[in-house]
Amino acid sequence: MIKKLCLSLLLSVNLVPSALADSLPERIDFFTELFDYASASKTYDIRDLQSSFPTKLLSPDSMLPQTANYPLKDIQQLYQLSKTCNGKLPLSPLITEPLVFTRSVCKGVKLNTRWFSRSALIHPGGGTYAARYIQKFPEEHETLKKFMHIKERTDEVGDELLTTLQQMDDETISSLIAGSIMFMDREQLWLRRGDYYHVFDKSVWSNNVEKAGLSLSIRSDSASCFVQRGNICWDVEDHSQILRFSMIVLVIANIMLVAGWAVYRWNSKRQEMRSRMLVLQILTHELRTPIASLSLTVEGFRREFEHLPETVYDEFRRLCEDTRRLRQLAEASKDYLQSDNQQLATDWIPSVEEWLLFKIEDEFPEGVAFKINQDVSAKINVYWLGTCVDNLIRNAVKYGVAPVTLDVQTGDSKLTIRVTDNGKLTSRDWSNLRKPFVSKSGLGLGLTIVESMVGRMGGKMKLIGPPTTFILEIPCETDVASR
Repeated sequence: MIKKLCLSLLLSVNLVPSALADSLPERIDFFTELFDYASASKTYDIRDLQSSFPTKLLSPDSMLPQTANYPLKDIQQLYQLSKTCNGKLPLSPLITEPLVFTRSVCKGVKLNTRWFSRSALIHPGGGTYAARYIQKFPEEHETLKKFMHIKERTDEVGDELLTTLQQMDDETISSLIAGSIMFMDREQLWLRRGDYYHVFDKSVWSNNVEKAGLSLSIRSDSASCFVQRGNICWDVEDHSQILRFSMIVLVIANIMLVAGWAVYRWNSKRQEMRSRMLVLQILTHELRTPIASLSLTVEGFRREFEHLPETVYDEFRRLCEDTRRLRQLAEASKDYLQSDNQQLATDWIPSVEEWLLFKIEDEFPEGVAFKINQDVSAKINVYWLGTCVDNLIRNAVKYGVAPVTLDVQTGDSKLTIRVTDNGKLTSRDWSNLRKPFVSKSGLGLGLTIVESMVGRMGGKMKLIGPPTTFILEIPCETDVASR
């Protein structure tokens, strides 16, 4: 399931149009090829547009004083002459045409249409001759309006092109005058194809922008411009959101994979331990019959004890003790294996010191040093705690380095038991030592059982060193020792 999710995510990121592999200019060319020019909302013939609206009548600069074409001093004199109709005349030959116009207006002499058509159209002070002329002769408006700048003309019903041009900003007009291959006007895209401009609405061009893998903005709104066409700045479509989403999904998928692997490993280990516990349960159950039979045999020998020769008394005593221990082990194992979530039964021992000294002297005659801070009576599970201590001491004697010391610290509600030898084990070795069926000679299995039993008694077990020291912390009720 997770593999399919990752595969579909990678495919969704990589499945983009082939145009996305091209350079930015090539993508823009691909974008222009996506349009159906026959379905454009409007189409304008560039030749008709240029004949109806010459560049001078479109350019925003035409409305400003023409200081680049005429001396500033002559423009100022011409302005004074137009206001007062007398004064010193400009001497520059460049002012001849504006001077003729000004003197005609001052004298009230009308100029014919041919004069305007042959003129430069734009007055040195900015604006057209025609617009200034109809202020004096308003009846000539209809005749001369075609010589007026688009900003000077009033809205005319039915002239859609004029209205569109008047609503364009200066940057858009400049793009139109330059004959740009494309430019944007109030969310309408103008595309040039041959001698025609085709106009497309946003619903059309925005889809094609997405298909080409592009993003656009108006030049005046952009701090930087990678590729400019008209008043449009083009850039590659920003996929940062997709990449961010992809990264989040991949991280989540990885977390799910790791979590799934961890759960699988945990379940495998748990199933393995259950299988081994089942084997132990079967063995414990099957051992009860021969142990019971052995107990009956020992009981028969006991009844005939007075008829036994004295030479076998010690062997018979050991046989009785071993039989008793086997019976205790079988019962304790049955109790342990059948009650996973219950604490083990506990009993009071009058003296911890006496109990442990007897165990050491009886089980380890080779000698184990014993220390205790204060003797107390304690309520513990005698069999399993004794087994744990016995296991640790045997491991220290067999695998450790002499001498071996058993150190007991008693408290109001806890016993702390330390088994120490001069070995070099440290806490880092604990994870390997505790693995059942891994360590040599059953050491790992023994430590696993000890740790498990300590946990069942509500305690903790740990390893520190060097020197090698196993520590058991057993919570229990304690009282004054009584011997």
